[in-house]
Amino acid sequence: MKNQFLILKITLSVSLIVLSIAVPVNYQLAGRSGWNTNQLADGVPLPPPPPKNSSVLTADGVPLPPPIPPGPKFDGVLTADGVPLPPPTPPSPKQALS
Repeated sequence: MKNQFLILKITLSVSLIVLSIAVPVNYQLAGRSGWNTNQLADGVPLPPPPPKNSSVLTADGVPLPPPIPPGPKFDGVLTADGVPLPPPTPPSPKQALS
């Protein structure tokens, strides 16, 4: 049991020493970064600005699907598949109104 507490005590002591050294070192490094600063950032540069008189918008990614072709024009006559209609019956003679 004493051996477990001894290991725990040594581990905590070493951790405390490492933290007490690391905090001032990191603080000094962070403090130095504020001296003689300029507004340049390391890393990926910004993209160029877009042209001033351009109205073309482009996007990266999945291309748009092809446009849908227009459907057939409607002529006013509808036809349907299936059982045909019976033939039209001749009109009955009109009776004269007296």
